[in-house]
Amino acid sequence: MTNTSGTPSASAGWYPDGDGSPQLRWWNGTQWTEHTHDPAEAASQTPYSLNAAAIPTVGTDKPVYNIFIWLIVLLPILSLISLATFDLTDYMRQTVSNPTRPGPVFTGPYLLLSGLGIVIYLVSVLLAYFDRKKLEADGFVRPFHWAWTFLGGVVYIIGRSVVAYRRTRSRGLWPIWAFAVIWVVSIVINSVKLADSLSSVLPHITSRS
Repeated sequence: MTNTSGTPSASAGWYPDGDGSPQLRWWNGTQWTEHTHDPAEAASQTPYSLNAAAIPTVGTDKPVYNIFIWLIVLLPILSLISLATFDLTDYMRQTVSNPTRPGPVFTGPYLLLSGLGIVIYLVSVLLAYFDRKKLEADGFVRPFHWAWTFLGGVVYIIGRSVVAYRRTRSRGLWPIWAFAVIWVVSIVINSVKLADSLSSVLPHITSRS
């Protein structure tokens, strides 16, 4: 276990403090941290308290937010802007005028909107990876894993915020609230556009039947 940068290095975990005391100190895989843990004291605690003590908390001097998590939260705004400028009425009219065509009409704007969604998904995964690395560098032990982003950015935002809140005991939930606002705005815009488009297209559908 040596490093910064003299080889080799043990994996992150609790190790004897080295000063002869029974307490353990957290090694983050690169260097010793300020987090300590006394097994004798923990043995007298309940199982829940023991599990809680196994992962050290983070002090108020450690940042809990960074550019990566805010980019993950704000990326859906690009989709929102693209959807707001998408001519849904014209798209639905083209779909209605081709009743024999199965599936969506692959217009340029439709492909752009779909492609943007894929790009946002992939970029969110990459940003989540860097966000986790930044949290570890800032002293967070075992933050929420970035791979959960493969299930969607919202999964990572919620999981990351909850774990950060547990580590700090008071901070870390703002990304959830910010994403909730964006989600509500998105629902409103979608509903308004869909209602407006249906009111324009329905007369064409009923006139055919």
